[in-house]
Amino acid sequence: MLKISCLQPEVLQNRTDCHKEIEDILKIIVQNHNNCDLICLPERWLPFSKNISKAIQTERGDDYYFIKNLAKDYNVNIIAGAIWEKRKNLHKPFITSYYFNNRGEEIGRQDKIHLYAYEREIFDPGNELVIFQENKFSFAILICFDIAFFETPRLAAENGAQILFSPTQIREEGMENWEIYLKARALENRIPIVACNTLGKLFKRKFMGKSKIISFNEGYISPAQLRVIEGPINSNGYAYDELDLKFTNKLRKLRLNQVIKKNTIKVRLLPY
Repeated sequence: MLKISCLQPEVLQNRTDCHKEIEDILKIIVQNHNNCDLICLPERWLPFSKNISKAIQTERGDDYYFIKNLAKDYNVNIIAGAIWEKRKNLHKPFITSYYFNNRGEEIGRQDKIHLYAYEREIFDPGNELVIFQENKFSFAILICFDIAFFETPRLAAENGAQILFSPTQIREEGMENWEIYLKARALENRIPIVACNTLGKLFKRKFMGKSKIISFNEGYISPAQLRVIEGPINSNGYAYDELDLKFTNKLRKLRLNQVIKKNTIKVRLLPY
């Protein structure tokens, strides 16, 4: 069984308070769920400023080392949500998610591929999908908008990912669409999805949390039956679940064997 948790903090007004919020919730998760295999943070867990430059760090800056040290100090694997960072010799910064093992070692990072709205003006998109491999499992990180397009989850599933992690920043008005996207991606690929959402108010936008761990009830194959565990609404906290990847691996193998590649299907346009 794979033990997974979404750490759902409130975004506070200064960086020190945000760091404390993260560590306080992490302590509770570790105390309540011994030997948790992996903890995921939301896309945005740091203060947001109208002056975007204040929110952008140098590559592997202070926020990077904060999460890196937490992974080592609490002996837990951590996906660091998303960090805005400027890299040397590159014109625009990236939105990137680092993965640290329980020794505090950086295993790799995933850049956000699909940039949303204003992000396209400020950041460069990633052009590579990373499949992370652990002893127990393999996974991909799809940052927020990356889950809204079927190509990225399908590409991850077809290349060996057994679970998808999605650090997100979904405001109140987008919650219904977000839930549909998550369930659709889980069903069409028969793959568990761990989606960790932001909590708090950023300018006039409200973020409700309600993080989700979506998997499948065992024994239900045709049709498959979703299992959804949710974090608190309008409150900080966390979501936790234990996943049986052997069952979902079986479901996914059956589903992917049924896929008809779109380039093999002819399209015929009828005239008026």
